[in-house]
Amino acid sequence: MTSPAVRPTPYQLRTPRLLLRCVSPSDAEARKEAFDSSGTHLDHLFPPPPEGRLTLDAHAAILRRYRGSFDLDQDRFYGAFDPTTGKLLGETGVLRRAGIRALELSYWLRRDAVGQGYAVEMARAMMKVAFVFDQATRMDLTCDVANTQSAGVAHRLGFTLEGRLRDRQLAPHHKRGDILCFTLLDTEYAKEPAHHLPIEAFDLLGRRID
Repeated sequence: MTSPAVRPTPYQLRTPRLLLRCVSPSDAEARKEAFDSSGTHLDHLFPPPPEGRLTLDAHAAILRRYRGSFDLDQDRFYGAFDPTTGKLLGETGVLRRAGIRALELSYWLRRDAVGQGYAVEMARAMMKVAFVFDQATRMDLTCDVANTQSAGVAHRLGFTLEGRLRDRQLAPHHKRGDILCFTLLDTEYAKEPAHHLPIEAFDLLGRRID
């Protein structure tokens, strides 16, 4: 049995309110500004180092790893930008740690972008990437048990709570503890609003992907 053919990897996506594109070290200054202006808002996702806030070089190093991972078709991270001002609102992406033909949804928003529907719009774009371009059969969304906002986003997106995973740490920069795991299947995706999200996708060379 052969696997379904996947489409070219989208390097840039345009949704009604966002420009989502592959991040690179040149975005380090914008990323640092987003973190620094958010105060402690992102500390539960990215605990600051003992010496304080991440330096510009540290952000550049992170983005260099992200870009390398993206180009190798491993974890793929997109910067979420305001298409008018160029302001970095957050990041989103699809992670490979969920298993075969499965992807995990990842996202964060700067403090002043929360509560405006951007998280749902970013997530719906990644759902389309996962189920249409990558031909995944399942998408996971995990969050800390105390993160009621992310749990609310998961429910709004149509994900089903599969359970509480005890004593987990999915990434080195995460705090160890219990997490909630939500899942959406490809057979369920067609029934969700994400299926109808107007989106334009472009490949590495800027060519439109149909």
